Amino acid sequence: MKRALTAAVAALLCAAPARAQIDDSFPAERTQSLSLLPFHFLFGFYAGDYERVVAPTLSLGLGSSYFSADGYSYEELGSGATHQTGELNYATLEGKVRYYPSADGLNGVSFGLTFGPTWVRGENVAPGGEDTFTALGVGFEVARSHTMGVDRRFYYGYGGGGKRLFPVTAASGEAELVIPTLRLSVGVLF
Repeated sequence: MKRALTAAVAALLCAAPARAQIDDSFPAERTQSLSLLPFHFLFGFYAGDYERVVAPTLSLGLGSSYFSADGYSYEELGSGATHQTGELNYATLEGKVRYYPSADGLNGVSFGLTFGPTWVRGENVAPGGEDTFTALGVGFEVARSHTMGVDRRFYYGYGGGGKRLFPVTAASGEAELVIPTLRLSVGVLF
């Protein structure tokens, strides 16, 4: 009986891998990111993103941005007339859906859709005076993300796309309703 008990305990101990057999050199999987767009700060454009992997090829996120500029001029398309503006304020809050074809969420090429409200306020933005409106922004992006570090805790990404604004309040006057987007972000994964 004693031999059978000893054999059973020995079998249980041998069934579990010894500490030296466990490969913990690969870090824990990171499924969330928090990032900022630091190069945009240099030009007074403040933006950040939160992203969470919900499936190997799919992530959901939330992004926000703000921009304010004083006095600039632009040329009206078609007529060639030049207009001087006052202050311009732009703010947005967007939901984001990104598809990672390599099934390595937060790392690799992604194709995304963005949607959410955009608020634009300006002085003399359009010929005829002040131009203030709220719009639903719908857009797309193509990006490349990289994870870095021994434990894959750091992140950087770059990409571009475009956004179309569909006004839902006051008329937008002559405001440009198609906006190109650029993404140069750094952040942390957790």
